[in-house]
Amino acid sequence: MKTKKRKITLLTRLAYGSGNLLGSGALAISGAWLLFFYTTFCGLPVFQAALIFSISTYLDVILNPLMGFITDNFYNTRIGKKFGRRRFFILIGIPLMIIYPLLWITGMNFFYYLFTYIMFEMTYTMVMIPYETLAVEMTSSFTERTYLTGFKAMFGKVANFIGAALPGVFFALLGKNSPYSFLATGIVYGTIMIIALSLLYFNSWERPAAEVKEEHVDSIWDGFKKLFIDIFSTLRIRAFRDHLGMYLFGFGSEWLFTAVFTYYIVFVLGQPSTFVSEMNSMSAILQLGSTALFMFICAKKGFTKPFSFALGMVISAVLAYGAISFLHLSNIAGIVIAITAWFGLGTGGVYYIPWTTYVFMADIDEVVTNRRREGIYSGAMTMAGKLIRATVVFILGVVLQFFGFKEGATTQPASAINAILGVMVFGVITLAVLGIICSSRLKLDKRSHQLILDELDRVHKGGSLEDVTPETRKAIKELSGFDYEDCFGNNNVGYHEKKEPQVNLNN
Repeated sequence: MKTKKRKITLLTRLAYGSGNLLGSGALAISGAWLLFFYTTFCGLPVFQAALIFSISTYLDVILNPLMGFITDNFYNTRIGKKFGRRRFFILIGIPLMIIYPLLWITGMNFFYYLFTYIMFEMTYTMVMIPYETLAVEMTSSFTERTYLTGFKAMFGKVANFIGAALPGVFFALLGKNSPYSFLATGIVYGTIMIIALSLLYFNSWERPAAEVKEEHVDSIWDGFKKLFIDIFSTLRIRAFRDHLGMYLFGFGSEWLFTAVFTYYIVFVLGQPSTFVSEMNSMSAILQLGSTALFMFICAKKGFTKPFSFALGMVISAVLAYGAISFLHLSNIAGIVIAITAWFGLGTGGVYYIPWTTYVFMADIDEVVTNRRREGIYSGAMTMAGKLIRATVVFILGVVLQFFGFKEGATTQPASAINAILGVMVFGVITLAVLGIICSSRLKLDKRSHQLILDELDRVHKGGSLEDVTPETRKAIKELSGFDYEDCFGNNNVGYHEKKEPQVNLNN
């Protein structure tokens, strides 16, 4: 059955979106609490705790492009032809969600926490890379892809709310100073992820094997050569470079904020950890509404201006957080609530827009390479994102350690307090500004994407390259960075199969 004949219903959108209960929820919980959990309840020095994130993520960086490469080529196997090149990995990821509660067990040593976090990162990658490609597989429509990724983003906010609220619920039931509150959170959320991935698997589809051009390699060495050539070749596409900057710096500002926010509330403002859970829950609710708003705006207006505006909201909120401490304000609860509400409204756009622009990168790439490489782009994007996330968390750990942060203590020295504020204000704002700069360079909108799709369809049906319209020529140049005559495989971008020499039968 051709994928274009499959109808995307409300159930389809809901099922696709539910997959992000893994993508956003697990990261929301671990991003907000795991470093705090390691240093407060497991007795790990802050440097060792940050090192766990960094080591596991840097190792997983190898798996990210490898996973993209495997899923792009998995139709060459019997299993892939039977279960799908993308959905098969979602299927086997369902039972592996039991790893998540193992992260939240106290009384273990550094190597136990390192091993369990590595295992979860690997499982996360194995599921999320093929999952990110499904919107591209299921439809070529700009609007439908925008709505699919919109539902994905909104479920991400639902996941953020659940991830923020669950610790608060168990703080109330088991005590805010009980490590079992975190274990209970891990068990419940692991169960939620199993249900969500099951719903995703049974209500999604992908391109049939007959519609995907097979690509062969002659040896394992050629396979690795192809993998790395293809990964780095993605950076030759102008739109992807701009998009990657949006993603890395925009998300990097959010990840750094998430990692430092708990320390800010507990140690800088002197509020209980339950207040962190309450603020994260409220922010997640507001992000859900703002994501829906940004989804409709982007479907009509494109991505650049909405993304810059969303990051501007984040910057203003961070400045306001810093002002609370600088001005030594009292009765701060109401002020923090107001700032967090504004921050949550902006964050919805920051998280939604980069993953929406991603689903159009493979179409631009196809114009250049004449290949479909969704998995490679998902792998490249996820790899780069994890590098940034690991780096910002590691830097946070190093900075806090250097400025005298005391693990397990209920109060911190002034030097550590200043370090927390410095990372929050200067670190988050610097990354956000870089994200705005990258966003201003991206020329992708509904019109330019439709020109890309129409040209792909025309050329693949046998149309002459000489018949391209001036508008399409300009759009392809702006998005790909290549002159039109150098597109459709007439270049050295990516891996090129070795071709057997032609035999001249006339000689």
